[in-house]
Amino acid sequence: MPNKDYELERINAEIEAAKREIADASSRLDSINYKRQAIKSQIDSVTYRINDLKRSKEMEYSAMKLCYERRDKIDAENHKYRMQSFGDSLQRVYAEKNSLYEQLNIYKPEYESALSQLRSAKARKNAAYERKNARLALLKAQNAERNAKWHTKTCARCGREIRYHEDWNHIPNICKDCKEKKNW
Repeated sequence: MPNKDYELERINAEIEAAKREIADASSRLDSINYKRQAIKSQIDSVTYRINDLKRSKEMEYSAMKLCYERRDKIDAENHKYRMQSFGDSLQRVYAEKNSLYEQLNIYKPEYESALSQLRSAKARKNAAYERKNARLALLKAQNAERNAKWHTKTCARCGREIRYHEDWNHIPNICKDCKEKKNW
């Protein structure tokens, strides 16, 4: 079994820690996005109500104008009163929408913090992968260099291959089995 490479183990531990941090930041973002999406949905609903109130107010204004043209002051005053009522409702709904935007802004720093954490964890993970790949390439080159020093030759007795290292002082001429048999 080859020796453990502690640098590679340390890099793998960094990668795993970064992956855990990415999962944590993603979870935080999902939670915040869920809350923000609920508020955005409320904002959409309020915007629909605002548009509906605007249309109603415009219709009352048109009706009021028409009544004034017909010199029907009583109906014109009724339409004017309803138009003002829609205007008051519109102001309340705008205040509600502004309140929702304030709620949405409350989550902004938390969202940006989680997003920043996610980005930095991804950057650390990518950097660790780059170091891992560089380390693996170095180890592969070292292994190839070590393996390049091993050669083979045939046994003088039986013709089997004998593996030997080029740094050995004595290169064997016969294989281990022939040496054990001592029949030559």
